[in-house]
Formats: sequence, structure tokens, C-alpha cells
Amino acid sequence: MNTRGEGVEDTAGWAWEYNPGAEWVVGGMKDTDRCAVEVIGSALADLAAQGLGPDGLLDDDPEPHRLRTYSVETMLVWYQVIPHRKRVYINRVNL
Repeated sequence: MNTRGEGVEDTAGWAWEYNPGAEWVVGGMKDTDRCAVEVIGSALADLAAQGLGPDGLLDDDPEPHRLRTYSVETMLVWYQVIPHRKRVYINRVNL
């Protein structure tokens, strides 16, 4: 996994971003939780660069731009993968 910050592209041009912005999505969270979201965003972008998601191949999805969820322990991350922009957008995080 390539740990990178928001909007920093990997060699294939993939990156993750908060949508609409960091303050809206993770504002008010503890630093440890924000760091965990950044690691998840980076991992999701790394998977998307390979044509994958946590649930399998992205090409097999009949609704490719749908809002997806990924959960880890007590955190639920709502995100979208937009292949033509090479972006993973983190839209909401629930703790």
C-alpha cells in the first residue's frame, strides 16, 4: 500500500479525495480517526488502480458510480470510485 495524502496521485494517476472537503467529512474527528480514514482512502485508491474494490473486480459492478461502503471495526466509510477521473471520493465517515 502506498500511504499518501489527499489528492496525491500514485504512478498510475490514482488518488483519493474528500467530497466535498475534509472539514465536511472528517471535521471534528480525533487525529487517530482521521489518520485511519486517510489510510483507508489510500488503500481504496491502490485497489482501484488495480481495477479492484474490497468486494472484487470493479468491472463486474452493474452500477460503477454508486455510493459504496467499507467498514472496519467501528468505522463505516461511504465512498465512490470514479474510474475516468482516477479518483476515490470519501463522502462520509460514521464512527
